[in-house]
Amino acid sequence: MLYRVTKPLGDALFITTVARELRRRKPGLKVTVRTHWPALFLHNPDVAGVSAIREPFVQNGGFPVIYEDPWPPKSRRHVLEIICSRLGLEGPIEPRTHYHPTEEERRIAGEMRPRDERPLVVVHPFSGFFAARTKQWHFAHWKRFLEMIPPEIETMRFANHDEPATPAERQRHRDVLGADLRIVAALLESADVFVGQESGMAHLATALGVPSVVIFTGYVPPDVFGYPQNVNLAPNLPYAPCWQGNGCPPCGGELCTRAVEPEEVLRSLLGVLEKKRRV
Repeated sequence: MLYRVTKPLGDALFITTVARELRRRKPGLKVTVRTHWPALFLHNPDVAGVSAIREPFVQNGGFPVIYEDPWPPKSRRHVLEIICSRLGLEGPIEPRTHYHPTEEERRIAGEMRPRDERPLVVVHPFSGFFAARTKQWHFAHWKRFLEMIPPEIETMRFANHDEPATPAERQRHRDVLGADLRIVAALLESADVFVGQESGMAHLATALGVPSVVIFTGYVPPDVFGYPQNVNLAPNLPYAPCWQGNGCPPCGGELCTRAVEPEEVLRSLLGVLEKKRRV
C-alpha cells in the first residue's frame, strides 16, 4: 500500500508515478493507495484499489510517499526521482504523473466546452488553500496577462465558490464553479493549453498530456517540480529558489512573485498554440 498524508492534490498525483514505476518493474504486483483524493485513482490500471484517508490518520503498514525529508532536498533531482529513490526504485523514471478519464466523463465535458473552434486555454490564477504563499504569481500580473490574451482565444477557470473572483474580465471567459473533480479533469483534458503557477492543477494537466505553461516563483525550481515537456517560466534572481513558503529576507515573496512578466507568459502561450496548430 502507498499513502501520502499531506493534502495537496499534486502530492497525491505523485503516487500515480510510483504506482506506474512499480508495475513497470513488477507487472504482477497489486498496488493499493490511501489518499485524501481517491477520485484521482479511479480507472487507473496501475492501482488495484484505493481508499480515503480519514482524520486522524493512523499508520497501519504501507509505504509513505515522501520527498520533503530533508527540506530543501540535498540534491537538485526531480521530485519524482527523489520519491522513487526513497522507495528503492532506481533507474530512469518517466517524468510525468498519470490520470485516466472515462468516455462518459469526456462526453459530459464535451457538452460543457465551448462549441466553436476557438482555442481553449485553462487558466489557474490561484494555487489553492494548501499551497505556500510564495507559489502565487502576483494578482496584478494575472490581471494584466488575462487582459492581453487575444479575443479569439477562449479562457476557462475551475474554482470553488469560496475562492476569489478571476482577477480580470474577458468577454470569452468562463468560470466553472464547484464542479466534480472528475469532470474538471475531463474538461482540462479537452483544453488546448493550460496556464498556471506550479500547483496541483499543473500536475493534473501534465497527467492528462495537456501542453502547459507553468509559472514558477522563488519558492521551488522547475528542475525539481516542473516537467521537461512543459514550458516552465522561472525568475532570474540570485536567491531563488529560497524553498521558503513565506519568502526569504531579500524579498519576502514580493519580488519573486512578480519576476516573471505577463508579456513573457503571453509569448509562451501563443508559442505553444502555434506549435500545436502546426502539428
